[in-house]
Amino acid sequence: MLHEILYTLHVLGMAGIIIISLQLALKKEITEVLRKKLSLFLMSAAHTQLLTGFALFFLLMSEVNHMKIGIKMLLAIEVAVLATMYRRSIAKNEVPNSMFIVAILLSAIVITLVAFFL
Repeated sequence: MLHEILYTLHVLGMAGIIIISLQLALKKEITEVLRKKLSLFLMSAAHTQLLTGFALFFLLMSEVNHMKIGIKMLLAIEVAVLATMYRRSIAKNEVPNSMFIVAILLSAIVITLVAFFL
């Protein structure tokens, strides 16, 4: 039961990261209020995905491919840090570098590919 709940939250976190970062990357006209909300949701999704990933790892520690999990964890930490940096710059009313969103999106796609194909 716990495993299914954590796995669902984990997948929803990754879906949130990809959907929100796509919206931020592709939409040219985003209001400041919407950008602040989306950056908060992006950061929350990244942290949810990271924390549920750690919890799932510790629940299934003997049954996982440790190299695969190591790669995913490093990339998930990168995504969480970049999402937090993006959120902080938005909160300070600064214009963040657009490469933050590109890096988050590409890393999230790589994590998903590693999860399903490695």
